[in-house]
Amino acid sequence: MSELAFCKSFLSALDARPVKLSSDHIADARQYPAQGVYTLPRLPPPHPQRPNPKPSASDDASSPSTAISISLKPMKPTTPTIPLSGIDPRKTSIYDLKQQYASQTSIPAAKIKILYKKKPVIDSKTVADVVGTDAGAEVEFGVMVMGGGVASPSVAGTPVTSPPAVAPTEGEKGLNSASAGETSGGAAAVGPSGKELVATDEFWGDLKNFVLQRIKDEAEGERLVGVFKSAWEQSK
Repeated sequence: MSELAFCKSFLSALDARPVKLSSDHIADARQYPAQGVYTLPRLPPPHPQRPNPKPSASDDASSPSTAISISLKPMKPTTPTIPLSGIDPRKTSIYDLKQQYASQTSIPAAKIKILYKKKPVIDSKTVADVVGTDAGAEVEFGVMVMGGGVASPSVAGTPVTSPPAVAPTEGEKGLNSASAGETSGGAAAVGPSGKELVATDEFWGDLKNFVLQRIKDEAEGERLVGVFKSAWEQSK
């Protein structure tokens, strides 16, 4: 057979076959030619060793731990700063810090929010989870006291004493005519209220804590409280 005849017979044989495999084409793997499994050759020694993993804060308790000092600094200067020493960051949770601050200031734990770098943190996390392994030996956490949280005066070391008894005046008893006329119109309000209460720094401090708790952004909270206070001062 000549070369030309061979090419024609080969092309005619290809024409009888489909150009592309159909969508339901199935190949029988048992009809594949038998061949050995190809494996990559081994690297000649010495080959690079696997690097050791970096120890994390969640390692087992058998590894040595480093105690750190923590200061709980409040956002309001009227609330005391509580220093804590010898704290194991892997075994101390944020809730533990909250309880420490509550026990030393007599502020209810429900009124306390712990902040790190001006951002609220979750009570269930440990100190190591929040600050990491490179925070250093001294760490500062912020403390936000929400509205209604008042520190006990006994924190500074001075015991709480009752005020001396003072006899009520005639006006307080309501025996004179002026007092009788005032009390007949209704009961007097106890403490500042209305515009007098809004004008106090405590009101704006509580409003700032409430806004910060909601939006969790100190800069935006400062701006919103400034807008509220400016609008109130213009409408007085």
